[in-house]
Amino acid sequence: MERLVSQQIPVMAHLVLGYPTLKESIRTAETYIAAGIAILELQIPFSHPTADGPVITAACQEAVERQHVSVDDSLAAIRTIRNKYPEQEIMVMSYVNRVYAYGLKKFVETMSELQIRHLIVPDLPVDHPSFLIPHSSLRLVPVLAANVSDARLEKLLAMDFDFYYLMSDFKITGSTFSLNPRLQGVIDRIKQSSPAKRVGIGFGISTPEQALLVTEVADVAIIGSALIQAQQNGALDDYLLELKKALSPTTEAV
Repeated sequence: MERLVSQQIPVMAHLVLGYPTLKESIRTAETYIAAGIAILELQIPFSHPTADGPVITAACQEAVERQHVSVDDSLAAIRTIRNKYPEQEIMVMSYVNRVYAYGLKKFVETMSELQIRHLIVPDLPVDHPSFLIPHSSLRLVPVLAANVSDARLEKLLAMDFDFYYLMSDFKITGSTFSLNPRLQGVIDRIKQSSPAKRVGIGFGISTPEQALLVTEVADVAIIGSALIQAQQNGALDDYLLELKKALSPTTEAV
């Protein structure tokens, strides 16, 4: 059992379980944790990840089609990480097909066993009646665009979600970075409903400077494709160090 580093940085780091191999994805998660990443977003790979750009799509296809990573394999990897780092905050991301094929009840029970508190399912509305999770500590995470209507935002706020994943703009993951001007109003309304609600912004964040811009308005910057590309280029440690310098400039990098 290992302790977390003392200084965390406000980043949710996405990785595809099973890419480039299952063992290597576990090592990547450990690298993120050692760097002080606040939240791990562990994606159960899916062959057709519709919300993701080419980098994450290719990683998913490698994991599913060539590494043959199953949901059971993914859950075993999460269990390995959880057992070694019991204090680390972990969110799980999956497309709905994989959850239903595995069995919703069994999946939710396993999330509870692994002390996973948040599940991101980008291709299904969080208020869909067939996916409500009664009597469970597992919380769904709404994925919202900047043009979410006031009526829908109020409906979601009334459902008392405690973490909101906002798309930086109208795009797929790994595309160019921009912050939609309407995001600030959405964040303000979420925080007005309860200051304890957390907000993450993702889609297109590639540089430490962009991550810093995001954390000036949100609780965490959500980064995925840029981390995979850094890993592919053999520069993951350097990239994480630059993130740490940018987001905690008064502390010494660990």
